[in-house]
Amino acid sequence: MVSRLTPLTLLLLLAGGGVSSNPNVTSHSSEDPESVHEERGGLISEGNVTESIPTQHLGESSTWPTANLTTNSTTKMTANTTDERPAPPFTQPTSQLPTETPTEPSCPEPVVLCSDLDSHAAETTLEEALLDFSLRLYHAFSAAKKAETNMAFSPFSIASLLTQVLLGAGDNTKRNLESLLSYPKDFACVHQALKAFSSKGFTSVSQIFHSPDLAIRDVFVSTSQSLYGTSPGVLGNDSDSNLELINAWVAENTNHKISQLLDSLPSDTRLVLLNAVYLNAKWKTPFKPQEKVEPFYLRNSVIEVPMMSSKKYPVAHFTDQTLKAKVGQLQLSHNLSFVMLVPQNLKRRLEDVEQALTPAVFKAILRKLELSKFQPTYIMMPRLRVKGSQDMLSIMEKLEFFDFTYDLNLCGLTEDQDLQVSAMQHQTFLELTETGVEVAAASAISVARNLLIFEVQQPFLFLLWDQQHKFPVFMGRVHDPRA
Repeated sequence: MVSRLTPLTLLLLLAGGGVSSNPNVTSHSSEDPESVHEERGGLISEGNVTESIPTQHLGESSTWPTANLTTNSTTKMTANTTDERPAPPFTQPTSQLPTETPTEPSCPEPVVLCSDLDSHAAETTLEEALLDFSLRLYHAFSAAKKAETNMAFSPFSIASLLTQVLLGAGDNTKRNLESLLSYPKDFACVHQALKAFSSKGFTSVSQIFHSPDLAIRDVFVSTSQSLYGTSPGVLGNDSDSNLELINAWVAENTNHKISQLLDSLPSDTRLVLLNAVYLNAKWKTPFKPQEKVEPFYLRNSVIEVPMMSSKKYPVAHFTDQTLKAKVGQLQLSHNLSFVMLVPQNLKRRLEDVEQALTPAVFKAILRKLELSKFQPTYIMMPRLRVKGSQDMLSIMEKLEFFDFTYDLNLCGLTEDQDLQVSAMQHQTFLELTETGVEVAAASAISVARNLLIFEVQQPFLFLLWDQQHKFPVFMGRVHDPRA
């Protein structure tokens, strides 16, 4: 059967005031939006800048570093390959010129390629970071949702989008994003590590759209193209056309499962960052299509829901005494698996399981699953169809990240400092059924007396787990399978 765990899209809209007032820095004029893709001469495209960089654009003592670029109060700023300094007043020859102690730049340097050894180490670091971030995100989502409601989100999608923002973040925003994502300081290889976390079972794509009057740094454009495979696209001056453009991009990259991410677009939108994840995986051992309705026990009621079942299904499972929950894992195609955490009895609430799910317990459970064998098991679980929509600004605040609203520094992306996030939206669509899987691989008919049993007839927590790279693509909970 097909587990069609379909797509989700994450939207980040940034709004703000005018473009850079520095007349010597090339920007893409609103009169010629085509120039965004046609004129990429370098960091400074019109030769040397002959006046100081205004601090209102770069922040206190900030510079945009390149390999041979220097600035001070009396020095021209140049993008040439030679390091130019004004000649000192001639007195007598000296063997050595005085040097300045460089200040730490507030904007990120262009990302350099990592060696294979560094990339491999970065992937291990990224695995750990994604686990920490995913669980923190789960608790933030749970706190933002009403009790006893369904919930689905993609920590991988959200982390991918925030990491692309990190590419252009400077100063405190860079540090705060690293802390939010559980990344070590100056995690330079993270972008290449994310590229390595690819699978035939799901796709993750990112895109940036910006208003014609917002000048995007050439270095960011080229680096984004290299690492994420896309160059920023230019929005027009018509909000309806921009809305149609964005929703069309989302629909195309989610197999049209999410056809309308946005109902409207703020009039002052300057920058739109998008990430979409689409997943379509089959059960490694298919379920036999059948009409079977069984009880599903909610806190104060019992409902009848369609169930998938198999008499000898390969399941890795155990009971965790800390969570007081049954943990089960079913294999999907492309090195993916579906993991469920189910309270061990009807008296144990799912909320109690969630509260007991600390980072240490979470990691211990996943390590134990890696060592558990898949054994023939009688399984019964509901078909799933879960949709989710969440304002991500409230989630960021629950994670104590306030930069998007109050103190955003994207100096590595643009010199325009008058930016703030006006909206951040996350949508998911997840469906698990047995439809579409070849019936030829149906389960065996007979049932052994000592057969293990794993039944899911009450609310549960789930993960869509990437077994190769060891991170959750999707997470969520199901209170009512009918929703």
